[in-house]
Amino acid sequence: MNVLRSSVIYSFFTSISRIFGFLRDIFIANFLGTGVIADIFFVAFRLPNTFRRILSEGALNSAFVPIYSRLIKDNLPQESGKFAGTIFLIFLTVSSLVVLIIEIFMPFFIEIIAPGFKNDPEKFNELVKVSRVIFPFLILISISSIFSSILNSHNRFALSAALPIILNITLIIALVIAAYTAVDFLLFLSWSVIIAGLLQIILLVIVLIRKKISFVFTTKIYSNYIKRFLKLFSASFFSSGLLQINILIGTIIASYESGAISYLYYADRIYQLPLALIGIAISVALLPSISSKIKSESLDKIHQSIEQTLLYSLLFAVPATVGIYVLSEQIISVLFERGEFDEKSSFFTSKALKFYALGLVAFILMKIYTPIFFAYENAKPTLFITAINLAINTTLSIVLFIKVGFIGIPIATSVSAWISVLLMSYYLKKLNYYRLSNGIILPMTIIMIGSLIIYLYLFFLSEFSWIFFDLLYNHEIIFLLFSVVSSILLYFIIISFYKPFKYSEIKKILQK
Repeated sequence: MNVLRSSVIYSFFTSISRIFGFLRDIFIANFLGTGVIADIFFVAFRLPNTFRRILSEGALNSAFVPIYSRLIKDNLPQESGKFAGTIFLIFLTVSSLVVLIIEIFMPFFIEIIAPGFKNDPEKFNELVKVSRVIFPFLILISISSIFSSILNSHNRFALSAALPIILNITLIIALVIAAYTAVDFLLFLSWSVIIAGLLQIILLVIVLIRKKISFVFTTKIYSNYIKRFLKLFSASFFSSGLLQINILIGTIIASYESGAISYLYYADRIYQLPLALIGIAISVALLPSISSKIKSESLDKIHQSIEQTLLYSLLFAVPATVGIYVLSEQIISVLFERGEFDEKSSFFTSKALKFYALGLVAFILMKIYTPIFFAYENAKPTLFITAINLAINTTLSIVLFIKVGFIGIPIATSVSAWISVLLMSYYLKKLNYYRLSNGIILPMTIIMIGSLIIYLYLFFLSEFSWIFFDLLYNHEIIFLLFSVVSSILLYFIIISFYKPFKYSEIKKILQK
C-alpha cells in the first residue's frame, strides 16, 4: 500500500480521535482548570501514558513490524503466528510484573517523578492513591499495542488510529457523571481509564477474529526471530524510553511551580495534534512499507519513496507550525478558557505552546527518520542520538527553569529536538539509508515562501483582531475559524501554482 495513502487513512481516524481528545480536555479544563486536582490527574495519567508512547508509538511497533512484515511477505503464516504468539506472552508477563512492582513501591516512585508534591502530604497521598488505580492500564496497553502492530503489518491502520476515541469518550462520560454526582472525582476518572482499556482490547480481538489473524503459542520461546526482535526492541526501548524520560523530567521540574504541569499539558495537547496527524501517521505507515521493500527494490527507489514522504510531510508541517505560533493565544482561549480555566491559565499555556511550536517540524522529522533505521534493523544510531537529546534537554531545562521558570521546559524540548534531527540526518547519510537530493530544493523553497506569506497574513489578522472581534460581537471562535480556514485556502492557492503540489498530482500519488 502507498505510504502517503496509508498515512492519510491513519491521519483521518487520528483527527477524529483528536477531536474527541480536545472535547475531553475542554471538559477537564472546565471542571478541573489548572489547580491541584488537575495536576494530580495529569501526573497519574502520565505514568501509563508514558509507557503507551514507548510501546505503541515506539519500541514495540518499531521492533515488531519489520520482522512480522517480512514473514507475511515471505508467505510464512505459521512462523508469523508463532512469532506474534510468543511476543504476546512475553509482554503480558513482563507488563504484569512491572505493574506489580510499581504498585508496591508507588510512593517511592511518585517521589521520583513528582518530587514537588512531597511538600504537601495530602496532595502526595492523593496522587499515590489515584496512580495505583490507573497504573494497571499498562497491562492493557501492552496487549492492545501488540494487536495494533499486527494490524499495521497487514496494512490495517484505521483501528489503531481510532482506538483513543474509546478512551476519550469514556473519560468525557466519566467527567460529566462525576461533576453532577457526589462521587470522588479523581477515583471515578481513574477507573474510567481502566474500563476504556478493556473496551479497546475487546474491539481489537473482534477485528483480529474477523480478519482471521491468529496467534500460535509454542513451548519454544527463543528463536532466531525472537533474537532479532529483542535486539531491535532493547535499543528501541531505551531510545523511546529516553524520549519519554525527557517528558518526565519536564514534569519533575514543573512540579516545583504551581500550575506549571497543567500549563504544559494543555500546550502539549495542541502541538501533539499536527504531530500525530503528520509525523506519527507517516511513521506508522512508513515502517512496514520500507521493511518490505529493502530486499526487493533498489536503494534509489527506497530513497525516492522516503523523499516524497518527507516532502509531503513538510508541505503540511511548516504552515502548521506558523499557524500554531501566531494563533497560540486565540487557540488556547477558544478551546480552554472557561470555568476554572481563567485568563491567567490561557496566558501561560499559550506562551508554552509558542515555544513547543518552534520545535514542531523537528518533532515530525524525528518521527519520519526513526523508522528508517528500524526498517534496516539498525537501532544503535537512534539510541545514541536519544541519549544526546536527553542530556541536552535535561541540562537546558534545569538552567532555563532557574532563569525563566516553567517556560524554559518547552524551549529546551524544541532546541534538543532540532539537534537530534541534525544528528539523524548525518547518520542516515553516512549509512546510505537516505540522503537529501537536489530535487527537494525547489519544492522546499515553494513551501517556505507559502508559509512566510501565511505568517504575514495571520500576523496581520492577529494584530488587528480587535477590529474583527467588534465586527463579530467578540465571538472569538468565529474569528479563529475564519483565520484558520482562510489561511489554509490561501496557502494551498499559493503552492498550487507549482505542479507537484496541484490537487490532481497529489491525487495520482495517493491512488498509486
